[in-house]
Amino acid sequence: MGVFKLKFSMNFLMNMMHHLGIASILAIGGYYVVTGETQIGTVVAFVSGLSQINDPWGDLVNWFPELSVTRTKYDLISRAVTGPHTAQTEVPPRSGFAGSARFQSTSDGP
Repeated sequence: MGVFKLKFSMNFLMNMMHHLGIASILAIGGYYVVTGETQIGTVVAFVSGLSQINDPWGDLVNWFPELSVTRTKYDLISRAVTGPHTAQTEVPPRSGFAGSARFQSTSDGP
């Protein structure tokens, strides 16, 4: 349940910050347009710039859930390919490899 609260609270905060940003740009920009300190095109450019910032932020927020889904899919596929019992059982060692290994040099050099 905690994951859903975190997800929806982050989504709420992200949407609230985006819309508060647009409202503040329109309010401040509208004041500057009325007083003649700026043009309407400047306000439109700021609103457009804010939307350009919000898109990558949404991608960053959605990255972890997509990663979790991808991990789960990979795990399901790997279990289907290798079989359900290979991960739970141990493979017994071969009888010839139970002791220590000895290597002999085959080269004639020093």
